Amino acid sequence: MEKRYFEIAGYVVSLSLEDSALWERLGNYSPFICPESSNAVLEARQVASVGETEPEPLLVSADEGFPRITIGKTVSGKWFFTMAPLHNRPTSCLCTASEDFSSAEFEILDKRNAVFSINNVMMLLYALRTSSLGCLEVHASVIMKGGKGVAFLGKSGTGKSTHSRMWLENIEGTELLNDDNPVVRCHEDGRIIIYGSPWSGKTPCYKKLSVPLAGFVRIIQAPYNKIQRLSGFQAYACLYPSVSAYRPERKVADGIHDSLSRVAASIPFFNLECLPDGDAARLSFKTIYG
Repeated sequence: MEKRYFEIAGYVVSLSLEDSALWERLGNYSPFICPESSNAVLEARQVASVGETEPEPLLVSADEGFPRITIGKTVSGKWFFTMAPLHNRPTSCLCTASEDFSSAEFEILDKRNAVFSINNVMMLLYALRTSSLGCLEVHASVIMKGGKGVAFLGKSGTGKSTHSRMWLENIEGTELLNDDNPVVRCHEDGRIIIYGSPWSGKTPCYKKLSVPLAGFVRIIQAPYNKIQRLSGFQAYACLYPSVSAYRPERKVADGIHDSLSRVAASIPFFNLECLPDGDAARLSFKTIYG
């Protein structure tokens, strides 16, 4: 068993693997390696068997073309997760977690999908554990420019990554921070910072960097380019569906609500109806940066 520590958005987590050879396939975590710490907020450990009977699921996330994840609770009170690479594929991983998601064990059923399993276990547990610690794990693509970050929101396939690419190609001095799962953290001193993470979808972009947020932009496909500022309530509703969470759990829901309220009140939000072109990138850049 080999245990390593990682710092993500300022919080330390640990991962222990029985199969040490897997570390060579988990290079996305390398930029986040940190010294051993007694203050890890999450400890996840690979085991031969989770030793629990799978309960009836409370939630099944199984949209066609996406991974299948189920969430339930065992008779002993532990959280129980199953994961599969696609909605119609066999389960590749089982995971149990403590009530506050700070400690977890996972069993890999299909070694061919071991990397998928580990990444999804860690991504899910991190989102749930840090939801009450001021963090929002957001489905977004993030560009850095001038020491600030802009996050592009929208359903899969709406053009978030394309719009980021338009910025990279048309706006000088831009850099991609993360292309799928950055972390927004609301600090106690009022700062709202967006961080890179070890999870970036299909784009290998794993950077231990962070910047203050300049704005959120929801991408909407259209045959023209038009941008509009959103109000506080509209901003809250805009970000809400892009946050990874299990909202029926009260502590998780309360943490997300608090962070969403702070972000919506402090950060500019925009709707961008646009074409996948450089003019759309220049429009959003000019609107946010002035």
